Amino acid sequence: MRTEVLVVGGGMVGAATALALSQAGFEVTLLEKQPPDLSWSAERAYQPRVSALTRASEYFLKSLGAWQGIEKRRSQAFTAMHVWAEDAPNRIDLTADALGEANLGHVVENSVVQAALWEPLMASPVRVLSDSVSAMEATKTGREVRLSSGKRLHASLVVGADGAFSSVRQLAGIGLDTHDYAQAAVVGCVKTEKPNQDACWQRYQHTGPFAFLTLGSYLSSIAWYLPLEQKDWALSLNDRDFAQAVSQASNGFLGDVMEVGERAAFPLVRRHAQTYVRPHLVLVGDAAHTIHPQAGQGVNLGLLDAAALAEVLVEARQAEPETWCRRHVLRRYERWRRGDNQLVQRAMEGVDWLYTQQGGLAKPLRTQVLPQADRLDFVKQWLMQQALHGRGRLPKACQAGHS
Repeated sequence: MRTEVLVVGGGMVGAATALALSQAGFEVTLLEKQPPDLSWSAERAYQPRVSALTRASEYFLKSLGAWQGIEKRRSQAFTAMHVWAEDAPNRIDLTADALGEANLGHVVENSVVQAALWEPLMASPVRVLSDSVSAMEATKTGREVRLSSGKRLHASLVVGADGAFSSVRQLAGIGLDTHDYAQAAVVGCVKTEKPNQDACWQRYQHTGPFAFLTLGSYLSSIAWYLPLEQKDWALSLNDRDFAQAVSQASNGFLGDVMEVGERAAFPLVRRHAQTYVRPHLVLVGDAAHTIHPQAGQGVNLGLLDAAALAEVLVEARQAEPETWCRRHVLRRYERWRRGDNQLVQRAMEGVDWLYTQQGGLAKPLRTQVLPQADRLDFVKQWLMQQALHGRGRLPKACQAGHS
């Protein structure tokens, strides 16, 4: 088989990449061993993994025809963010009203985003194969890929969108820079005694942050960050004991936890590929970078990768149709996205350092200087604009008016 673009991995970022390139006229093949279940029921239990989608991501998903699939399933707009530390006198309140916006983003289950992307994907010309890559080698015109089924496929460009443990990245011999946070994130859906007021609440304690992300009036997705050695303990608790532990970890700021749903936990590691590109090969999303998930921003960076790559390849094929998949073109994408991804990685680490370190400059900054920032509206508005609309040059598909 031959294809112009082979996208490996059909998660949120891989599906968005395949769909964007197909809509731009590329011949696309998508490899995904476990295509998602597209059936839906409003009674379906909430899944433990969620993301806080920014306005830039919303515009991109609208341009792909996927946003209506999210709306017909479920999502929750949040209109405020409240952040504070257990040892600081004041909290920082960020509100949509202060920006003149309807909301600050939407909290959506990852499975909902993926299914909403796969609906238009299945109606597109994208060829979907339930398979995986077992070997790969470079040729003068692309990549020769051997699949686990034994089939062979020639692609002018291979896009690695196969997650943090990317086989594409490993087969291409691309190294990783990593940092283990020695933390785990415990996530899941809970019902609280008090309403969350359509807000996201994040409280920092010395062991790490605890957050409620609104899923509805009394429903929230939790993100509870613990030392890694406590991960198994948190998962081993029965529902009653887990609810009590969450109530204590949150200091009861939404009252007692009344009900708990499915929960999961995963270790936190920062990863950054040492390069995003090889000849006829490029990485996007978690295959290229993972960040501390405390702000739910990982998928937003991946969707920006997908939109930027599509824009670069479309412009290149128009200007130089014979060389659109060469390394010098792919480097334009890398230069565009690598710096921004690294900036967000470091910013998340900086926030974690500021709120969790007990010695040095962190504590006086947290307890004396930072509380004053809540009185500086221009600082808060700038921060919210950066978080909601992105930083630097945005892909056209992630801007207003291009959906």
